Amino acid sequence: MTTRILHLEFGRYLYGGAKQVDYLISALDQYDDIEQHLACPEDSAIGREMKGRCKVHPVPYSSDIDARVVQHLTKLIRDIEPDLLHIHSRHGSDVWGAIASKITQVPAICTRRIDTTESALSNIKYSQFEAVVSISEGVKAAVTKRCPDDVLQPVIHSAVDIEDFPYEADREWLNKTFDVPGDHQVVANFAQLVDRKGQGDLILSMRNVLASADKVTCLLFGEGPQRDSYQSLIDRYELNEHVKLCGFSDLVPRILPNVDVVVHPAYAEGLGTILLQAGACRRMVIACPTGGIPEVIEDGETGVHVDVGAPDTLGEQIILALENPNRRQQLGENLYQRVAEHFTPKAMAEAYYALYKQVLTNQERESD
Repeated sequence: MTTRILHLEFGRYLYGGAKQVDYLISALDQYDDIEQHLACPEDSAIGREMKGRCKVHPVPYSSDIDARVVQHLTKLIRDIEPDLLHIHSRHGSDVWGAIASKITQVPAICTRRIDTTESALSNIKYSQFEAVVSISEGVKAAVTKRCPDDVLQPVIHSAVDIEDFPYEADREWLNKTFDVPGDHQVVANFAQLVDRKGQGDLILSMRNVLASADKVTCLLFGEGPQRDSYQSLIDRYELNEHVKLCGFSDLVPRILPNVDVVVHPAYAEGLGTILLQAGACRRMVIACPTGGIPEVIEDGETGVHVDVGAPDTLGEQIILALENPNRRQQLGENLYQRVAEHFTPKAMAEAYYALYKQVLTNQERESD
């Protein structure tokens, strides 16, 4: 008997949560009894990527508060008659998807990716789902505060496909592309430029790093509301020759092999896809033990921990990492082994497949 799944992903760009949906849909192809559909915004990157790989249903959607999408989702659900809705992103899809599930009486599960605690009203939203999946124990700790006890609350980790990272190091390309001096070591951060990602601490830490080793460049990849603030910080401490805001890049698989250390000093983090990507490229990581990060980065084993909001300590750890290439290599290799064993699309798909079957079995029992 075929189980029909309708995935809802309202992220427009193919990274973060949307990339995880890509991995999941592709990995679920191993099951002959699963038929997959994807509802996504019109002209979204994931819609283009998944065309021909599953049945894609573009829906008009302008923003998180576009309530008109409920009408479109309700019609779509009634047309394709899925057995289960899998709601993947925020971007409003958790709220609108929950309402559409309620209207159509089609059971739904939701995947939660961030570890911030929501308002008390989220209890109403979560009560509409059969299961709320957390991508880490850190996220689950936040979900449990708002999710009713009778809703399933499994943890299913995010994944990375190591085959997406085939590049060898090519420092000549990196140096030319991002204006890095040929004799510099490279520290890099890949994240949205928002307060909770901690790039301000990394910028401040570079003062101490450069006092100890002046042949270092720090590359910050990402866009966000803190860009101007971070540029002002770089200007204030005259770091422009060593700290560069590079904007968003879709060249991460090619960039990572050329980086000496990946630094992720986040104040809050669901899991940290960049940590998995760094592992796929055998890069050493320095990160804060917040949210789900410790489930990937174990201090002294698969990376190094630093306290949240401690730029001086962060600078010290960066210096130690840059001075010890053998340690960098070993920690990067250890991280690779952990990612390759525990954070694969196959493992993620197996866990979701089992959850789908559990939810639908529970539904059948309740209807008897």
